[in-house]
Amino acid sequence: MKPRVNERQPSPDLSPDELAGELKRRRELQDAQRSDELARLRAEAGHKRARADVAEESRLAELARVEREADVRAEAELARMYRDFRAAGERTRIRSLMARSGEARALSLDRLRSRNLAILVPFLIGFGIWSTTGVQQGAARLMSVTSGSPVWWVLWGLEALLIGTVCWIIIVRARLATSGGQLSDSAEKIGIGCLTTSIFLNLIAAVPVGAGPHVSGWALPGAMFAHAIGPIGAAVVAHLIGVIDRSITDADPWHDKDGQEVPRLAAMDLRPPASATETSTPESASKSTPDSDTESADKPTAAMWPIPREGRPTLPIIARPAAAQDPETGLRTGDDRRGEREAKAPREPRPKVRRPRPNKGVPVPESAKPTPRPLTDADHVERLVSAIDKGEVPESASIRQVQGALGLGFDRARRIQNLYRARLAEMDRQISESLPKSAAPTRPDLSVVGGAPR
Repeated sequence: MKPRVNERQPSPDLSPDELAGELKRRRELQDAQRSDELARLRAEAGHKRARADVAEESRLAELARVEREADVRAEAELARMYRDFRAAGERTRIRSLMARSGEARALSLDRLRSRNLAILVPFLIGFGIWSTTGVQQGAARLMSVTSGSPVWWVLWGLEALLIGTVCWIIIVRARLATSGGQLSDSAEKIGIGCLTTSIFLNLIAAVPVGAGPHVSGWALPGAMFAHAIGPIGAAVVAHLIGVIDRSITDADPWHDKDGQEVPRLAAMDLRPPASATETSTPESASKSTPDSDTESADKPTAAMWPIPREGRPTLPIIARPAAAQDPETGLRTGDDRRGEREAKAPREPRPKVRRPRPNKGVPVPESAKPTPRPLTDADHVERLVSAIDKGEVPESASIRQVQGALGLGFDRARRIQNLYRARLAEMDRQISESLPKSAAPTRPDLSVVGGAPR
């Protein structure tokens, strides 16, 4: 509650006019106070609404930012998922193409052979362990030894030796088939003999010996069958390994069942698809193609030597590089061709405008200076030929002489010398091929270095 203005009672000594004026002044003062209070309340309410509007705009902007961020994350996730699926699809396509190739079929056969041994050889060893007791008992019965004899204990390793021999024969046969070889029939017979021995000893162990209780009619066949499970199973597994290995060897991974040749990896399109930027041709390149074609079409073709003339080949001319021409007789350009300029129609003189150079007097930096073009080996060979023509270097120059004349290192000078000798040999070969076989050159002092006789 705001304090009220001190309201004093009007003095009774005032006249009616003065009293009316005083009361009016008080009423105006109260009206001004009420108006000010309303204005203050209105301003405070407006300020609160403005603060609420600002807070609302801030919340809406934050929500919009969160939505935009969520949209960007969703788009990035979709792009990543699309990229992963596209790469997975491309890998699947390439993998399927590679699986149909001859190399993949050959590798699959090789893995199948190794897997065949890894799976069936343990079965063979297991059947061998089953028949170990029967083989030991049958061999001990044939040799009439008991547990007190050392031979009785040694016979426990007989089945291991027999089955080990069979396993090694099977492994060697598979390795030979992989390398294109074939196991000898003698080794096959040895393996069959080992398995037959194991079966025979197991059957002997199943036969009862000596006086004993009465044995029923089915006891003996049952005992023989139980003892024969191990060796017969080992024989069956060994035969199965051989059959599968022979089937793998007979398989042709390079041709299908219809006899058609299986595609090789080198002939398959295993490259990923090129992007649109690489496949599309720029407009500027397409526009410049006809110009380049016309320029290449305007270039004259080089003449091939020797040129046949009336059925007789002429001597090929291999010219040396042209020396510096006399300025009076050679080709001239610029101011030297004054006669030709005078013969042409006169041109209207153009006003010369001298443009000021803003960087006059400033030294050119090293990075702005043109770098000399490095000479190739062919350029150095031409320099060597020019030096030989001038008599600076003999034709049979050594590597040191070539190195000193051209200013090169030892290795490059040797390479330039070899190229020069190869050029001489090629020139000699061309001359010998161009001459008639029945005729020999009439001038033995003819030099072919420059193509001109000396």
